[in-house]
Amino acid sequence: MRSFGFTLIELLITLSVIGVLLGIGLPNLTTHVQNARVKTATQSLLGSLELTRSRAVFSNKRTTMQKQIAWENGWEIFIDSNNNGIRDANETSLQTQAKLTGVRVIANSPLANYISYIGSGEGRYANGTNNAGAFQAGKFTICPKVHGPGYELIIARSGRIRTHKINAQACAAL
Repeated sequence: MRSFGFTLIELLITLSVIGVLLGIGLPNLTTHVQNARVKTATQSLLGSLELTRSRAVFSNKRTTMQKQIAWENGWEIFIDSNNNGIRDANETSLQTQAKLTGVRVIANSPLANYISYIGSGEGRYANGTNNAGAFQAGKFTICPKVHGPGYELIIARSGRIRTHKINAQACAAL
């Protein structure tokens, strides 16, 4: 009578090979997931900035994107009818972004709390009056919470946005 199945030695060799493959592949998978999170967060922030700018241009009304405590905690886009850079109860909310996981979003001082666009598409500080305010330009840096490369979103005086990839050392320095 013939028996079917594996011997103990065959099972141990198979488990050893699987263990070695997991040991090699798991760090690469972690790095891949981390890079995907950073890229997704960058695309979300870029899309929201472009939405804010385009709504300001199409409606010819100041539109503002304001952080929720910190930029990585999310943000809200709204029509800023009183030009103060803060969403009031009577102002229309256009979009909210949920908290981002696994990333840090650092804004330089001009963009510390909000970015506001006027009808011409330019970034301008909200000053509470009908005046356009001083121009607002700056950059967002998106990095993983652990060591790795990231991106910068650089906003020009005209309101245009460009993306720049940065290395892990630049992220670690922040």
